[in-house]
Amino acid sequence: MRIRAVVKICLDCHYVNAGGFRCVECGGTLVHTSDPAAKDLPPSVWRSQRVDYGARRGMILRFIAIFAGALVALYGVRESVALEGRSAAIGASASLLAGLAVWWVLYRAAGRGVRVWILAKGRVHNGRLARAIFLGMLPLRRSRRA
Repeated sequence: MRIRAVVKICLDCHYVNAGGFRCVECGGTLVHTSDPAAKDLPPSVWRSQRVDYGARRGMILRFIAIFAGALVALYGVRESVALEGRSAAIGASASLLAGLAVWWVLYRAAGRGVRVWILAKGRVHNGRLARAIFLGMLPLRRSRRA
């Protein structure tokens, strides 16, 4: 059983509501996004829905990036304390850099992924979607023309 959020759309003004029976903007009738009457709404309504859900997804992935980077850095520093001499400082520095790298990769992937998910929803295969996300994070390659 899949639990869905209670998102309703006004049939008159197409305003998205968090629930209820009447629109807070115009007083029109609200329908669930899965209702057959909602299928006749214009594509712009569904695009705005994807933007809302994409922004929420991006925010969650960015929080995960922050916590994952901090976890990698702190765990590495904790383990490097047991090393002797300069190895402890080198290990702590390397783990901080590794934590920063984990944060940066996940944070950038979240932003890029949300843009791709919003713009290409249903048009890109999942394997190509992952490739598009990670290739989009790389610096642009400039071709040299003679």
